[in-house]
Amino acid sequence: MNTEIRVDQVGSYVRPEKLLDARDRFSEGKLTREQLRQIEDESILGCLQMQKNAGMQIFGDGEFRRDSWMTPLSEAVDGFVDEYQVEYVDRPDGGKEKIIWHQKPAKGKLKQQRRLAQVDAVFLKKHAPGPFKITLPSPLCMRRAFKPGLTDAAYADERALIKDAANITKGEIAKLCDEGASYIQLDEGFLAYVRDEFRASLKQKGLDPDIELQKDIDSENEVYDVANQRDDVTTALHICRGSRITFHKGAGAYDWLAERLFGGLHVDRYLLEYDDTGRVGGYEPLRHLPKGKVVVLGLVSSKDAPLERPDNLIREVEKASKYCPVDQLAISSQCGFHAAADRNGAHLTADQQGRKLELMVKVAETIWGS
Repeated sequence: MNTEIRVDQVGSYVRPEKLLDARDRFSEGKLTREQLRQIEDESILGCLQMQKNAGMQIFGDGEFRRDSWMTPLSEAVDGFVDEYQVEYVDRPDGGKEKIIWHQKPAKGKLKQQRRLAQVDAVFLKKHAPGPFKITLPSPLCMRRAFKPGLTDAAYADERALIKDAANITKGEIAKLCDEGASYIQLDEGFLAYVRDEFRASLKQKGLDPDIELQKDIDSENEVYDVANQRDDVTTALHICRGSRITFHKGAGAYDWLAERLFGGLHVDRYLLEYDDTGRVGGYEPLRHLPKGKVVVLGLVSSKDAPLERPDNLIREVEKASKYCPVDQLAISSQCGFHAAADRNGAHLTADQQGRKLELMVKVAETIWGS
């Protein structure tokens, strides 16, 4: 575990226009896989240079090879419906925005056809200026892929679907560690539990939220423990609240979840979004953080372009340090900078993104001296 990473980043970076164009042409059959791969490679090299220039301590490929952070599984595994689901949501200005939901429903048994992130890891090992991370969707996200009347033809319940996804993810993580990944992050597995209404819905079904959460923790630990066998690999969880301005996910404080998750989940780092304490609550849950673990405070917005004031960020870290030692804290953007490979998925330019990374590095130097 690397406890000295003081500046982190959730995963996605702003995709350049040439990459978005290339993905569109590829989906239309106007570009070969090899031609798309070349443009992906060029875009990732630029992204790595941007991270190096900003002074980042851990490097990623921006998720540039994906339609979305959650698609590695459905792109590499048979058993899902062919098309993404589409919805039109209300914008703050009264208009409508087309949202492509990248979590495909499962229609049959999951059968892996190729690796989830081998290309990512091999390229990063060769080109990253320093240690690199690989992000993957939590197998618990398969809860949203279970559709009664469709999925239950292959799986008796959500747990059975999650188990198959977990087994695939375990195998992938073992290979990623062998290929040089020094940081493995799973995204969004426990988001639902921050919502009072979700826990209430479990009770209405005759289920105990504590018992259901423990089942999820146990399932996730089996996955994380593949990486935890390696002393040189850091593991992390990100609880996503959303990077689109058109909607927010999981409004609710961390209190109930943190008390149970901090001590039970076998991870080194928890990436928690804290850009809006009115929506996610205060720092009091950090008092439950055990020694040896790190909370990454998502203080810098990936949705709003104005640059945060350094003194305000320092003040927020000071507030958080009242509940756990400052050496068990780090900072990051609140979420990824580009929600998915579409033109509505990013709200900042690449230059604005770079300035935010530079800001976080300078603030970290002020607080932790590195």
